[in-house]
Amino acid sequence: MANSVGLPDAQSAVAAWLQATRALQDTPKPVYNLVYSVSDPTKKLSMDNDIIASFNKFALDHEFHTTDTVANTIFPLDTYRAYGADRTEFYEAYHRTVLPKVRKTWGTYFERLTIRRNDNGTPMLKGNALLNPLEILILKLKRRIEDPPKTTTHYEISPGDIALEVATYNPLHDCNYQIGGPCLSHVSFKIDRNDVLRLTAFYRSHWYIERALGNLIGLARLQWFVANAAGAKVGPLTIIAAEAVLDISSKHRSASDTKAMLKECWATGGMAI
Repeated sequence: MANSVGLPDAQSAVAAWLQATRALQDTPKPVYNLVYSVSDPTKKLSMDNDIIASFNKFALDHEFHTTDTVANTIFPLDTYRAYGADRTEFYEAYHRTVLPKVRKTWGTYFERLTIRRNDNGTPMLKGNALLNPLEILILKLKRRIEDPPKTTTHYEISPGDIALEVATYNPLHDCNYQIGGPCLSHVSFKIDRNDVLRLTAFYRSHWYIERALGNLIGLARLQWFVANAAGAKVGPLTIIAAEAVLDISSKHRSASDTKAMLKECWATGGMAI
């Protein structure tokens, strides 16, 4: 069993998912430390919409979430489209109208990116406003871009600094979960000398049928949002999955059905079956 599995860079989020699922099928289990990058997270290949449509039909037929539902837990695109001209209004609309409808035991990733909570669950405040790590990150990136000279080592900030490193794992609350808790533990933003914003996402465990495609789409949207707000260019998106799982079967779907869906998606993507 290899200690890590590295994959070539993929051109789009969908292409990365195809490559990862194919590699997971062909790699002895368990798979630890799966690492790969999307060279252009904003790119959509001609095949991507067809693959997403096939996947979403399969998800609805087998009673699990579509790519948009999963992606919205990381970045709520519909709310952004309605309120994104004003970031403050966007955050407030999400917290006020969306979060109460979708929040379950541990919340959503976008909640954790935009609200920090005290040990008793109450939101932390900065002055009279919610402490919003994502907005702090955006403002710090914007200052770096607008105030040269720029360095690369300057952005190597410890995980305790909420400015460019944002933890989504809450050790006080999440330590009791065996399963069902947040799998995305940490997101790290780095900007290079050419104002290219790179995003690295660390998953403690990553499920490649019911979650990963939507996760990749959501992370790509989040990266675009941060880059656009800070005045940066979108760079590569890198995924590190400490454990990668090809969840072939579940209560609502058989292994044979899932394999048939994957083969259809691989064929659409031009992969040999």
